[in-house]
Amino acid sequence: MSRTVLSRAAGGAARIGDGRLMVPGLALATGAVVTTEFVVVGLLPVLADDLDITLDRAGWLVSGFALSAAVAGPAVTLAAARWRPRPVLVLSLVAFGLANLAAALLPVYGVLMGARMIQGAILTHFVSLASALAASRAGPRNAGRAIGQVNMGAVMAIVIAVPAGAAFADLFGWRAVLAGLGAATLASAGLVRATTPPSTSPDQPPPWRQARILLGLPFLLHLALSACLFTAMFASYSYIAAFLKEVAGLSGPEAALALLGFGLAGIAGNWLASRLVDRDATALTTLVALLLVAAVSALPLAVGDMASVLALLGLWGAAHTAAFVSCQVRVMFAGAEAPAFAASLNIAVCNLGIAAGAALGGWIIQSFGLEAIALGSAATGLAAVAIGLVLHTLQRGSDAG
Repeated sequence: MSRTVLSRAAGGAARIGDGRLMVPGLALATGAVVTTEFVVVGLLPVLADDLDITLDRAGWLVSGFALSAAVAGPAVTLAAARWRPRPVLVLSLVAFGLANLAAALLPVYGVLMGARMIQGAILTHFVSLASALAASRAGPRNAGRAIGQVNMGAVMAIVIAVPAGAAFADLFGWRAVLAGLGAATLASAGLVRATTPPSTSPDQPPPWRQARILLGLPFLLHLALSACLFTAMFASYSYIAAFLKEVAGLSGPEAALALLGFGLAGIAGNWLASRLVDRDATALTTLVALLLVAAVSALPLAVGDMASVLALLGLWGAAHTAAFVSCQVRVMFAGAEAPAFAASLNIAVCNLGIAAGAALGGWIIQSFGLEAIALGSAATGLAAVAIGLVLHTLQRGSDAG
């Protein structure tokens, strides 16, 4: 029942015209905006030097983006609910791209921070609306797979585009990276306009009705599950490179290859999760949390056995990216009356989880050392498992009733 509502509520745009290339177009655009979010992580040292600021102040360029995505993103999504999807998507990408160009042309910390905060709010809105349209296009039986295809753009951005951006910055400078991303985002705006069918009406509930999904306890538990899982993920992932070098003893090239394997396993994890998530998104998310806890907890014990380390990294990578699609689909199904708004709330709490996870992991490393990296992930990951089991019990009771 909820999936049928989901397929109708996202808007009529995806059902008018052909639209066969809409989902690939949205995936490419998602890749462009997600690359912008994460590429700055690898540019922080050079940004600090060029802007003559401390590294911790440069780090606020990452935190500011995440906080804007978490706080302003859902509000933007709700405010834009009455507008037609295609022009909203295109205008969002144009604004996102122009913000990149402004930061490249005016290399001042205040301009860069302002651009990043604007982009944070836009990213949440764009990805949530793109996911809702993809689900609408695919229909209720294949909504999860379509959302996974859009999410593949984000996975490819993290695996390929972000490392490539860091290498490009070494050759041409960080301003060239931002300018290139700005141009790519503007080009993706044209692609989205060409591949997304027009809509005569937004076909979404009014904002006040969409906001009512926040009154349901099960929906709030779904958000808590996403927050706990992403905290668990980034409590360890934020420091994976340091762990591989300082604890596992890998050289720079060996660590790079290990991270590449992590990313390739992540692509496989996203692919598999996209095909399983329509069956039971809550059960899949709970399983992903268990696999994440198992892989991260076993990794310190496997140090010295390279084959075991690589195998656990592969399992970790697959679980890491599977969490993105399983959480997005699960929350959209739970808030099927307002799928785009539900997706924006999921992205918001996931960004809060990313920030909390990085802080938790840093505290554990400071207190107990890198060898204890799994403690934060295990604690919050098991909390996610517990919430998942509660939700599964509630769903079974609802189905029985």
